[in-house]
Amino acid sequence: TIHTSDDPTTVIAQRLLALLQRPAPTYIALSGGSTPRPLYTLLATELCDQIPWDRVTLFQVDERMLPWDHPDSNWKMSHESLVARVPNLTAYPMDPMSANPADDYAARLRNTIPHNNGGVPVFDLLILGMGADGHTASLFPNTPALDVQDRLVTESGGPPPHTRRLTLTFPVLRAAARRWFLVQGADKAKAFHQAQHAQVPAGQIGDAEWFLDRSVID
Repeated sequence: TIHTSDDPTTVIAQRLLALLQRPAPTYIALSGGSTPRPLYTLLATELCDQIPWDRVTLFQVDERMLPWDHPDSNWKMSHESLVARVPNLTAYPMDPMSANPADDYAARLRNTIPHNNGGVPVFDLLILGMGADGHTASLFPNTPALDVQDRLVTESGGPPPHTRRLTLTFPVLRAAARRWFLVQGADKAKAFHQAQHAQVPAGQIGDAEWFLDRSVID
């Protein structure tokens, strides 16, 4: 499903607000980067009082192998724009500085999130982005992480300057109940077209909803 608008941040925020009105616990994985920052800020400010945060648990889709206080840390962005602004919000960051960060986070997923018959944790929602190269999470084209099927979290490669990363793997992304992409900018147009034909990682995770600004498809 493709939703195109002048303000996809507001559209996806309203969809999320509706989803969170259900009485069940909701497990959500957040992407980093610059695109979702306005969304997280909107959730923590104007929409904050309308969200039952006590039923929400947040995780990360991926992270750069950097300390949490580094300017390029995904967790730093998510924490500043959302987590730190909502009292008592439950959120579990990836810890790139731990001895076994991928295994540690996989254990956290197993111990926190309901899983399917295959033992894979089932997120209620993934908020995803896409790079101009078609990557999503830290699953970049033509990298070994794309082939990882027996782990929930793996180390992966990315472009300089931060080539080492952590990411949820395809089995976790594909098991989620909902995958929502927030994509903006004309530089993503080619990758979006490729994703619709499963030619890049972002198009290889199963059914998804796409929230785009008009420049992506104009």
